[in-house]
Amino acid sequence: MKLAQRKFLKVNEFTLFEGYLNVKSRDLTNSEELNIRYEEIDISNLIKQKKTDNILLIITVGFAIVLIINLLNPDNYKNEGLFGVSIFLFTITLICGLLTYAKSKNIYLIPTAKNGYLEIFKTKPNKEKTEAFVNELGNRINQYLRSKYGSIDTDMPTEPQLLNLQWLKEREVISTDEFKNLKSKLIKGTKQEKPVGFK
Repeated sequence: MKLAQRKFLKVNEFTLFEGYLNVKSRDLTNSEELNIRYEEIDISNLIKQKKTDNILLIITVGFAIVLIINLLNPDNYKNEGLFGVSIFLFTITLICGLLTYAKSKNIYLIPTAKNGYLEIFKTKPNKEKTEAFVNELGNRINQYLRSKYGSIDTDMPTEPQLLNLQWLKEREVISTDEFKNLKSKLIKGTKQEKPVGFK
């Protein structure tokens, strides 16, 4: 499954593979590609963030108001020339508006072990596709971790397996009840082992 996102001059592409997530990101000056293993992605601590740069927004609104006043009162700018002043104010308003849009955030932040956060735009290309991708990412991570770390092997040492089960519970891959059941199976399995040696 793949999710391609574009916002202003930034392009992100996320692709799900067996055991890892491929992330490609580029803008005007940088381009990078990462492969992040599912163990490193903590989907259980997903953060929904929405914020706007208020200072830029106020500046944009201020210039827009001055532009409107300028257009409604052309007599005030007879000597300076209405056209030149209007073009200047429009250009400044447009630049401030684009900067406000570029710096605004409506994103999912997903913590990762080594790379900080995965940043996924919530509404690019649309809200439904993004939510479907995030849900599929969560399902794939949980299935992968459950199959790799959630199986009981009585031939292996008990302590590392208990630590794996505890880690899965903390990551919310398995429930508390599942943890208790797997833990009791593991302990019962190791208790039934017969000692090696002579009687």
